[in-house]
Amino acid sequence: MKIKYKHEIGALHIGGGRFFYAGETYDLPEDEAKELTEEYDDLEIVEEKKVGRGGGKNADAGEGKAAE
Repeated sequence: MKIKYKHEIGALHIGGGRFFYAGETYDLPEDEAKELTEEYDDLEIVEEKKVGRGGGKNADAGEGKAAE
């Protein structure tokens, strides 16, 4: 599970030499990610987007394809 520091600039130091910097995501075990986001309001869980170009009504027509 990935978490990040919510703000656009700065960093959050939670002790023990752990820092969370703006603009970076951190991959943590699910239980630790949930614990940290509950304890620190400045951290949030990042929803991972599925990669792919599948069809569907929200798919981008892309270059060279006619949009309907």
